Amino acid sequence: MCLGSGGRVSSVRIALLSDDRLFCDGVASILRTDEAFEVVVYDSLASLESAGAQVRAAVLLIDSRVDGAMLLVGSARLAAASMLIAAPNDAAWCRDALCAGASGVLPKNTGAGALLSAVRAVADGSVWAPRRVMADCIRHLVTTSVSRRVGAATLDRQLSRREREIFRQAASGLANKEVASRLAIGEATVKAHLTHIFQKLGVRGRAELAALYHGVTPRVPDPPPPLLFAIPNESQTVVRQRSNSARRAASKK
Repeated sequence: MCLGSGGRVSSVRIALLSDDRLFCDGVASILRTDEAFEVVVYDSLASLESAGAQVRAAVLLIDSRVDGAMLLVGSARLAAASMLIAAPNDAAWCRDALCAGASGVLPKNTGAGALLSAVRAVADGSVWAPRRVMADCIRHLVTTSVSRRVGAATLDRQLSRREREIFRQAASGLANKEVASRLAIGEATVKAHLTHIFQKLGVRGRAELAALYHGVTPRVPDPPPPLLFAIPNESQTVVRQRSNSARRAASKK
């Protein structure tokens, strides 16, 4: 519990994002049992992004089942810290969430007491995750430290200085309009640069861009499978059929 001046309770703003109404109501009701928490609920990614800087919560709780949940992790414009809840029982997934910038990961079977403890810990600046996930995350960071530096150097060679700036901003979750505002360039310019970045790095969208940013190992696109035989297109087939018909007609004359 936080105390303000005069010994009064100072509220801790908690933003909750989930498009599952029953789940949202349940989590919010648990959080509100702590009088220090001020809970604000968002039922869609669009409503959260439209609120933008107005959200600025101490902790952003993100339902991991929401599309684009991982892209919101670590977004400083929305919250001081973010936590993925209802996470799958997958150590690799949870590790990736922590490496992407999440301050906490809570699996689906988390109880009410653990939820409150986790939110309090993350609000105080700590990281909360199952022990096995933390251990796996540490091992992953140690074993990938060298490849991370090599990958970063490769990115520097592939992208121009401006492209690297846009790459980092977009991969951290900012929309084109926000990237344009930060870099004092036009939104159309940002879109053009992102198109070139996608082509150079072989990624197909912002999700892969974010994964590349946090893993820093450039993705090499798979080569197309060899063409074993040619299939005639419709126009070739039609022409061939007409040619055969013409020959048969000529033979009857």
